[in-house]
Amino acid sequence: MQRIKKGDTVQVITGNEIGARGEVERVIIGWNIDRNNKRTGRDPNKDKVLVKGVNIRKKHQRPISQTRTQTGIIDREMPIHISNVMLVCPSCNEASRVGFRFEDDKKVRFCKQCNATIA
Repeated sequence: MQRIKKGDTVQVITGNEIGARGEVERVIIGWNIDRNNKRTGRDPNKDKVLVKGVNIRKKHQRPISQTRTQTGIIDREMPIHISNVMLVCPSCNEASRVGFRFEDDKKVRFCKQCNATIA
């Protein structure tokens, strides 16, 4: 089970966008790749998240064919390393660490500050 999932609200704790909050659009899982381009296992040092409205960068996009709709200079959201964001607890509305516990034979996440279960 992951600490941060798609749809969670997170807060950036380091970097240029410090203090910014947004919703996670995508979690990008890092993999170890061998010389034959095969996945050999997970690498948590490469895990990243894509947060809505945070870490926006300019991308120069040239037209290649008639199917590409956006050309010129476009704004894109770039991924942030997962260690640079913290989950915002829905009950206490603060960035907090996440713990795991079992409730009714199910593993659930909980806020370490207010001890509330996170859905």
